[in-house]
Amino acid sequence: MNNPDDARLRELLRASFRQPAGGQPRDLWPRMLRKLDQRPIRVDWFDCVLAAAGGAWIAAFPHVIPSLLYHL
Repeated sequence: MNNPDDARLRELLRASFRQPAGGQPRDLWPRMLRKLDQRPIRVDWFDCVLAAAGGAWIAAFPHVIPSLLYHL
């Protein structure tokens, strides 16, 4: 059942998927998690102003809440 060409093909596939020397690791997710852990959370003042303005707008005009929920 096993064809001798299958072994050769398997070796060629393994050789083509080997990581080159000095290249990126295959799994980048652990590096991404480390980078996210190192980055401090930063909130700009403009974001706070926009959130406060949005809250004030909804408090001043509560009848627009159903239309906002409809468009989500």
